[in-house]
Amino acid sequence: MPPPVVPTLGIPEDLGIPEDGEAEPKQDLLGLPRDRMATLLEGLIDKPYRIDQIYRALHEHGVDDFGQITTLSKDLRASLQREFTIGLPQEATRHQSADGTVKYLFRLHDGATIETVDIPDGDRRTLCLSSQAGCALACRFCVTGFWGGGRNLTSGEIVAQVLTAKRRDVEGTHGLNLVFMGMGEPLLNLDNLHTALEILLEQISWRRVTVSTAGILPGIEAMAAWPVRPQLAISLHAPDEDRRSEIMPINRKYPLKELLPLLARFPLARKQRITFEYILIRDFNDAKGDADLLAQLLKGLPAKVNLIPLNGDPVLGEEMRSPEPRRVEAFRQRLLERGLMATTRRQRGDDISAACGQLRVPNREPRGFRRSNLRY
Repeated sequence: MPPPVVPTLGIPEDLGIPEDGEAEPKQDLLGLPRDRMATLLEGLIDKPYRIDQIYRALHEHGVDDFGQITTLSKDLRASLQREFTIGLPQEATRHQSADGTVKYLFRLHDGATIETVDIPDGDRRTLCLSSQAGCALACRFCVTGFWGGGRNLTSGEIVAQVLTAKRRDVEGTHGLNLVFMGMGEPLLNLDNLHTALEILLEQISWRRVTVSTAGILPGIEAMAAWPVRPQLAISLHAPDEDRRSEIMPINRKYPLKELLPLLARFPLARKQRITFEYILIRDFNDAKGDADLLAQLLKGLPAKVNLIPLNGDPVLGEEMRSPEPRRVEAFRQRLLERGLMATTRRQRGDDISAACGQLRVPNREPRGFRRSNLRY
C-alpha cells in the first residue's frame, strides 16, 4: 500500500503573479543578509537595533507575518506589511516514509514547484535542499534531470526551505545538517546560493553544511575564494572520462582532467576532506576493477567516497539497476584496501521517491534521455 499523502492547505488560484500593468512583486526580506536588510530599511526604521529585531524574528522565531513582530511599533509593522513580504512557500503535499523521512512539495509564488526532504536520524536531522526548480544537467541516473531544467531559486526561496522545516521542529537548528543535494545544480545558481549561505551560516556551522556539485569548475573556483566555505561534495559516479561522459553530459564541458587538479588546490581546513559521491550502477561501474580505477583516480587527494546504490525509477529504463548488496560491500572493501575512506549511504525515503536522484518535477512534460551506449 503506498504511503498516504498528508492533506495540506489548498493552493489558491491567484499566486500573486503580476499581470501586464500590475505592480512588481514585493521585495522578500528572507533572502537579505543583515547588512543588506539594514541598507534597504534605512528610511523606515528609527533606531538601528530594529534591524536585529526584524532579522531575529524572521530567522530565529520563524514569523510569517510582520504583524507578529510585536517589539515593533504598529506604524512600522504596517509599513513593512505594505512594502515587503516574507516569502515562505506553500506546502502543496507532504509524504512521510516508513523510516520517518518526510518529503515536501513546495509551490513558489510564481507556481514553480520544488521538493525538499527532511531526514531524521536519532538526535540528528538532515535537510536535503533544492537550489533550482528542476535540473538541466540530464544525468542519466537522475529523475530530476529526466524532467528537465527550471529556473534558479532566489536566496530567499533557498532559506525559506530551512525556515519552513524548522517551524515543524521545536529543536530548531539543534543537530541540524544541510545538504544541497536536492533539485538542481547549486553552482549554476552561485550568487543566490552564496547569499543564502551567508544567512544560514549565522546559525549553523559550516561543518554541518554540504554543497554537492557535478563539477562546475567556475563555481568551485569561486567557492575557493569565499571567506567561509561549506563542505564540498563532488558527484563523480564513474572512474574514467568515457563512462562519466556517458552518464553525466556535463563531463564533456568540465572533464575530470580539469576538475581533479582544481580540487587538489581547493583550500581545506585541517583534517577536512572532499566527499566524492559515487552511484553504483549494476554491471556498469561496480566491479572490483572499477574500485581500483577509482582509487587510482583519487590518489593524493584528501578524499572520502560515499557509495550510493542506484535508486531506480521506471523513467530511467530497465538497464538502470542497483547492484546486489554483497557487490556494494565488496566495492567498499576494495576501496578500503586501497587506502581510501569509504562509506555506503543508507537508503532513506525510497518508498516515497525521496531518495538520492528520485526528486521530480510534477505537471511537466518529460524531455526524455537520449539512449547512450552504456556497457551492460
